[in-house]
Amino acid sequence: MTATGTVCSKSQGIARCIEYVMEYVLHRRSHGSVPAYSPDRVRRIVVLHHYEIGDVLCITPSLRALRRAFPEAHLAVLVAENCRAVVERNPDVDEVFSYRRAKYESGWLDRLASRDLLRVIRDLRRQRFDLAVSMRRPYSNTNAWLAYVSGAPWRLGYLAPASHPFGFCLNLGRTWEGKILHEHEVDGGLELLASIGVPAAGRQLTLIPDPAVQARVREQLREAGSGGESLAFIHISSRREPNRWPLSAFAQAADALHEKFGFSILLSWAPGDPKNPLFPGDDGKPEEVAARMRTRPILLRTPTLAELIAAMSLSDFVLSPDGGCVHIAAALGIPQVALFGKAYLARWRPLNPRSIVLHGGGRADCIPVDAVVAAAEKLLTRCGRGPTVRSVANKVSGASFTDPVRELQPSPGPAVTVDTGGDVHGS
Repeated sequence: MTATGTVCSKSQGIARCIEYVMEYVLHRRSHGSVPAYSPDRVRRIVVLHHYEIGDVLCITPSLRALRRAFPEAHLAVLVAENCRAVVERNPDVDEVFSYRRAKYESGWLDRLASRDLLRVIRDLRRQRFDLAVSMRRPYSNTNAWLAYVSGAPWRLGYLAPASHPFGFCLNLGRTWEGKILHEHEVDGGLELLASIGVPAAGRQLTLIPDPAVQARVREQLREAGSGGESLAFIHISSRREPNRWPLSAFAQAADALHEKFGFSILLSWAPGDPKNPLFPGDDGKPEEVAARMRTRPILLRTPTLAELIAAMSLSDFVLSPDGGCVHIAAALGIPQVALFGKAYLARWRPLNPRSIVLHGGGRADCIPVDAVVAAAEKLLTRCGRGPTVRSVANKVSGASFTDPVRELQPSPGPAVTVDTGGDVHGS
């Protein structure tokens, strides 16, 4: 036997020992007592995905597929607390669990043993779920562990490497076969469910804004001087440095959107202190953008995700770098130009027939302002604009779109333009 084979054999032996102990200690059941998976016996389902806003939005087609396949089942979802607003009003979901991720805890002791995580584990175990689904690709230790400790007898998810000692956490595990960079995140979830016989029910994202928050934001905009004119929502923040666009470029693009298309400009950003190690924000930067502009923008601080979603849902056009806003706009069906730097387009492009993606070939700051304005003109010519666009966008959250299928050839200049738009609805 080779050295590699010996190590693998030892790892498998350790994993079996751990599984025997965990089955008895946590679930009071003997090893091998879980019956073969039977969809007829599934009454309660929990879907687990504790990562970021865009990741969670990309599981909403999977939630719809589960609802269609198990119309009478109780369907719950577990997400990070900062993503709760993404699924809180989802019509396919019966219950939402959330917790504060350890990386956002301030003390090292809290990070090591998050009391919020222990609380949510207790809540999950009380529910006696039949099926737990870990949606993270390629693999998530946290999601797999939560699936196991939930007590669900059947646990579906993408598997860790064969040598991983906790592979037993997902007894309906599937390999991801190295397609992660060439397949959209939505399709990864749908393929996972297809492995247990759950058919897809469309690829479109679902996001329902909170009407009460919408009304509050609408009043804030009215007080800030916005009337019935069309709004261009410009989000200037991105967590990843290669995806950030210069503030001067945002100012130039905003002026062009106002002067060329008549938009009122709504500036948005990640609120908070830039020096905050847990939640670094961009407070102060919108004022820098506004100071460089010829027109007067509206600066709207959105402390909560629900407010960000509401503000975007009241807009007619979105310009943003790669991040959660890209997928929020896609879910709402709003015309958007998305700026990508270092990102895998095949996996993370917006599923929105009203979108144009500009890729800077590794850095978003390589995308020229002229390319953004040209993309906006092309998109708005194709979609139309004004209150009609806004009302359509608000109605189609989670509705059926034609999937984006067409790509343009690279345009001249440093930016590569990828048009993910298919048929334009509501034009």
